[in-house]
Amino acid sequence: MANSMNEKYLLILRGLIICLFSSNLYAEMYVDRSIVIFETGGSQREDVKVSNTGDEVIYIQVEVFSVLNPGTPEEARVKVTDPKELKLIATPNKMVIPAGGQKLIRIVNLETNNTTERVHRINVTPIVAPLSEETSQLRIIVAYQILTIIQPISPQAELLATRSGNVVKFENHGSSNILLTEGSQCKPNDATECEDLPSRRLYAGNTWELGLPYDAPLAYSVRTFDGIRKQIIK
Repeated sequence: MANSMNEKYLLILRGLIICLFSSNLYAEMYVDRSIVIFETGGSQREDVKVSNTGDEVIYIQVEVFSVLNPGTPEEARVKVTDPKELKLIATPNKMVIPAGGQKLIRIVNLETNNTTERVHRINVTPIVAPLSEETSQLRIIVAYQILTIIQPISPQAELLATRSGNVVKFENHGSSNILLTEGSQCKPNDATECEDLPSRRLYAGNTWELGLPYDAPLAYSVRTFDGIRKQIIK
């Protein structure tokens, strides 16, 4: 599924909120990072902290999925089960975190010479024990998803933006993802009345067409592997 929503909210695993009837015990799980990026020439391992702020033990399962055709209607997420095909691992794959405790998930990149950008999703999911039929209170357990990006050995950033009236088209002609944030557009004759525009991550080869509120210039913050810049599209 294409990433059409702001990733700040999208990366708290969509739809995977499990509502169950339970006892008075309460569990809350948090991860301290929702995005992990392995930069070219950087460390090949990263740690993500998982915290249990509740008053009962949490059992957690960790699963790694390879993302094919990211950011397109053909996007697919495939769990790799053959150890010989593993290019990214997250360990441990199961954890027990006591009340008030913390543990680390170590993410290790096993391939350092990839010529194309690789994208993975890591699911961090609480394992819920069976409940008795006599329980009555509502319990909400939230699972998280960590977007993991491995940059290519020679990343390139090339964003093409073209306008046609109230439609702007963005194309990523580079080899690494581009993040568009803080988009805005003001009325043609009133710079004090502006509209916020949606954010979007464009992976290599992605195209995004966006309808605009006005036939006027717009601005975005453009984040690439080599920094952030402001771009005005007239």
